[in-house]
Amino acid sequence: MRVIPERRVVMCAASLAGLGVLLAGLHAAPAPGTAAESGAGAAFRLAAPGGKRAFRMGFTPFPYDTTLEALVDGKRFLSQNADIIAQHMESVPWTEALENKPFHKNLTAEWQRRKDLLPGARVYLGLSPGRGNALSNYWGEKENLPVPAAFANKSFDDPDVKRAYLNYCERAVAFFRPDYLGIGIEVNELYGASPARWAAYVELHRHVYRELKRKHPRLRVFASFTLHNLLNHGASGKENTDMLRAFRQIMPCNDLVAVSFYPFLAGLSGDVDTSLAWLTRSFDAYDKPYAFVETGEAAEKLTFPKSGIVIAGTPARQRAYYEKLLRLAQTRRFAFVISYLYRDYDALWDKIQASSPEFFAAWRDCGLVDEKGVKRPACRVWESAFQTPFETPPPR
Repeated sequence: MRVIPERRVVMCAASLAGLGVLLAGLHAAPAPGTAAESGAGAAFRLAAPGGKRAFRMGFTPFPYDTTLEALVDGKRFLSQNADIIAQHMESVPWTEALENKPFHKNLTAEWQRRKDLLPGARVYLGLSPGRGNALSNYWGEKENLPVPAAFANKSFDDPDVKRAYLNYCERAVAFFRPDYLGIGIEVNELYGASPARWAAYVELHRHVYRELKRKHPRLRVFASFTLHNLLNHGASGKENTDMLRAFRQIMPCNDLVAVSFYPFLAGLSGDVDTSLAWLTRSFDAYDKPYAFVETGEAAEKLTFPKSGIVIAGTPARQRAYYEKLLRLAQTRRFAFVISYLYRDYDALWDKIQASSPEFFAAWRDCGLVDEKGVKRPACRVWESAFQTPFETPPPR
């Protein structure tokens, strides 16, 4: 999901170029409302030998509105339902990082606000050097500013980019002290947008990974990929073998198999079992822990007015997805699972839709809690799993 600031609230959405292709196949999605999708079902229980949960569970601090009430409610919910917090920050203070100068006071204040959200929880910090075919936007007085002129035409493997991005990662690690560090977010989308720039990104990733591991050997460092993109190559619906082959180039410099998965974006809501089986079949050979660094499933039907595209979400589909995912996470001893949204952001969308592309609403109904604050069946699944005490994994 991409980062788009609005009134100091971060709204996240995926690359629009890739999103349009993915959503284009959803017109014929099965209609909701069948008996199998009523939302009812037996109570979920995590199969936990010894009564222990094998993976951590968490959210991003994405707010459903710009109000203080929304921020307070989010902190309350996370404190009761998460033992890890995900911090995604996709703008970079390029100039200050390169020159080792102090960051803008607004940036440091935002970092401190984020750090104070869930004291005592583990931290997954997700950073990004760029999306599509360009470097990440600049973080100065605020996020998402144009890239400084000195960086505007530089490639990912430019010496200044490598130095600045490594310095930025080092300073972020020193401040947040994360347990897990993403140095690239959904990077296979970069390959999809510009295959010619992939080699330069690979060079940057390898450089930053090796330098960070030299100084922080116990820190888990990685870049994530979108499973739904790997399983959807345009209108063919077939796995994207070229994209998979490209991502494999950086797997030796990934400590986790870090997955971003939104089944509804590629019409995969009815093929979750097949998708998860493909994932493990394709990546088990690396013998590295899995982590779902962001995920979600639509719980309501959403029709985009301009394009006519329909996302046929239902509460039952959402519940079924979380049941399958959390069972796999337990069986395969994932490092963690991040559910991106805890609550639908209808209130936020009402405020920003006039100035935003309609596709930014795609994740609006992925909350475990609906826009009125009512818990969905998937929320009960999450709560049941989270109430199972976490078992500290043995060292690898």
